[in-house]
Amino acid sequence: MTEEAKGAFFDISGELNPGLPFTMEGGGVVYLRVCAGDDLREIRKKTVKKGKEYKKIDGNLQRITFEDVDEDLQSNLVWDFCIVNWENFFADEAKTIPIPCTTENKLKLMGRSLVFSKFVGDCLQTLRGTLEKEEEEIEKN
Repeated sequence: MTEEAKGAFFDISGELNPGLPFTMEGGGVVYLRVCAGDDLREIRKKTVKKGKEYKKIDGNLQRITFEDVDEDLQSNLVWDFCIVNWENFFADEAKTIPIPCTTENKLKLMGRSLVFSKFVGDCLQTLRGTLEKEEEEIEKN
């Protein structure tokens, strides 16, 4: 008899963070993923500029470092990353005109639809909690 191997499996040849489906009331499905690690670092590289200036404080020249963050761009890039796709989103009551999942439409819904932005925010909170629990389980084993 062979023992079952223990450990975590990761398909590193594929997408490691593909997004998970969340169903909205009314039937639409949004695929979401958490932005962390390398992906978050890439967004920070694009949106944070580090600076420094020298000021005289109490007669001594002091170097002061700071970060200038383009918060609008950062927010847009994070939402575009976290919202992977959606299904059954329509632009008309008859549900004949599908809304394509584009960066522009993601940002429009996040910025102008309280229902959509709250749903996405709540689902991402749930997803983060689920991932934290899974991480704790892996650490225990």
